[in-house]
Amino acid sequence: MKILISPFSAKLPSGIRNPKNWPHFAELVQMLKAQGHEVIQIGVLGEDRVEGVDQFIQGWPLRKLRELEWDSYVSVDNFWPHYCHMERLKGGIVIFGMSDPQVFGYPQNINLLKSRAYLRPFQFSHWFDVSYNPDAFVTPETVMDALHGRLATTTTP
Repeated sequence: MKILISPFSAKLPSGIRNPKNWPHFAELVQMLKAQGHEVIQIGVLGEDRVEGVDQFIQGWPLRKLRELEWDSYVSVDNFWPHYCHMERLKGGIVIFGMSDPQVFGYPQNINLLKSRAYLRPFQFSHWFDVSYNPDAFVTPETVMDALHGRLATTTTP
């Protein structure tokens, strides 16, 4: 199966790590590859490549991204879930840490949140004043379990 990943949110003007970025994408890619999945990473120009991906797509226009073929996706809370919702593309797995999936998530996705205790108090404020907290995120195993559930429901006749 082809799994698309969108692992990064926009770089912050301060240069600090975006608090939305899940720290386990390299481990997830390793797990996906071990199960025989093809992994395609999408992102903006200048974005880092996650080790182990089969294809790395940077800077494509949205109309070209729409033509990509994939079975499911795994993304942080960035542009990709919003784009898929707007274009009525298939859902995927969205990893939340400090932003609230009840506010920013969509029902066609499996929205993963470790705990509401990690949510930032002002959901609509800027991200540059939020400290990165890797403990706010679910484990790669949780993402794999959710992805297997998503693939099982989308491939069953």
